[in-house]
Amino acid sequence: MLKLSNSEIHLWFVDHQDFDEVELKNKCLSWLSEEELDRLNRYIFRRHQKQFLLGRMLIRSALSQYSDVSPQHWRLADNQYGKLFIEPSHKESLFFNLSHAGDRLVLAISRVDQLGIDIEASDKLRKVVKIAKRHFSISEVEELISLPDSQQLSRFYELWTLKEAYIKARGFGLVIPLNQLTFAFSEDRLILHFSREIENDPSAWQIWQICTPASYKLALALRNEREITSISSYRFMTVNDWVSEKTSIIRKSDS
Repeated sequence: MLKLSNSEIHLWFVDHQDFDEVELKNKCLSWLSEEELDRLNRYIFRRHQKQFLLGRMLIRSALSQYSDVSPQHWRLADNQYGKLFIEPSHKESLFFNLSHAGDRLVLAISRVDQLGIDIEASDKLRKVVKIAKRHFSISEVEELISLPDSQQLSRFYELWTLKEAYIKARGFGLVIPLNQLTFAFSEDRLILHFSREIENDPSAWQIWQICTPASYKLALALRNEREITSISSYRFMTVNDWVSEKTSIIRKSDS
């Protein structure tokens, strides 16, 4: 059983290509609740079905690394904005957040509830300046435009994942407009500012950009009175087997 202190966050990864769809269903379909099965069956495309099942496998298998609750016995619920959590009847002080993009899924687990993670496929071409003018703050747009064209797509996804990670940690969905929080970058530091509309203290937040394969951007956010001193990474190779991976932090906010 893994140990997880209040000063740690664990990241769990899954890649589509490591799992056969038929084998995955044979092993994990029985883990799902009736509501989860109904949602699974509403997906038209097999790839979306596999992604949903991989997500539920990842959540349940990872949580069971910290508890004697078996994967099929976890009871999950979500709030009105869709953020999943463990039902209070478990009396487990474990909190998690899931994100997926392309062929990769990532789950963050901590002992603190305001936890958010976001991964995006950063090689997907977008009209980044047009989207940024609609969703980003003035200073973020100005800095984005000042970059060479070759760097704008990367910066766009860096900003998008940082904002999504924070919003997911709050658990409110897109009720919080993205342009009401501003990120500034230095070589290894992130600086967060809130607009007057957000009654929140930037110093209460710890935010990281995590290194992940080149075609992705990954951001992690947590509100916690205690400083996080360790972020560990693991990857499931099969439903039952996982390996440790190195965690490389690109930038982090001052705590």
